[in-house]
Amino acid sequence: MKAKLFAALFAVLAMTMLLGGCATPKLMNEAAVQQIPAPPAGKAAIVFMRTSFVAGAINAEIIEIEDGQLSLVGGLPMGNKIVHITGPGEKVYMAYGTAADFMVANVEAGKTYFSIVRPNWGSGAFIPTPVRIDGSSDFNTDSPEFPKWRDETRLLEKRADADAWFEQNRAKYQERYQRYWEKFQTKSADQVRERTIRPEDGL
Repeated sequence: MKAKLFAALFAVLAMTMLLGGCATPKLMNEAAVQQIPAPPAGKAAIVFMRTSFVAGAINAEIIEIEDGQLSLVGGLPMGNKIVHITGPGEKVYMAYGTAADFMVANVEAGKTYFSIVRPNWGSGAFIPTPVRIDGSSDFNTDSPEFPKWRDETRLLEKRADADAWFEQNRAKYQERYQRYWEKFQTKSADQVRERTIRPEDGL
């Protein structure tokens, strides 16, 4: 009963955004080749996947923050995935729906990492969640759900004009980042660890 109520509330919220002209334009195209590519030399890959029907009408923008600088990973509609190529080291990822939430990542070159982007019932945000390669989390590569997340989602890639759109809207996302990052800082050390991709989580 609660799930139906929350789904209805998200649907109303999404319709309000569309009628109010706040919808994000199309940022992505379906990739011609649907296979997840290996990262190039000296780089790591993070595969962001989204499968839940909850808040399915709301787009999730994925933003990388490194040394305080924001860059667009892409827009992630329900039922799709994005392969993000990045340098090794530590960085932060923000998922923004109607609010923002975060994941920390510490990645190694040559490895591919996975993150399931889940709706947050309470805030209207999406939670980018690490997929572990061990049993230390419910979200792991041994889960029977993992092959569905990886293989049954459609691979998207950024449109040529996506980064220009982000530059025009950078101030908005910078403000969202600053506001919600302050809230993220109040999480406990254990909560932050749950939201952190570790070097050993890569395949």
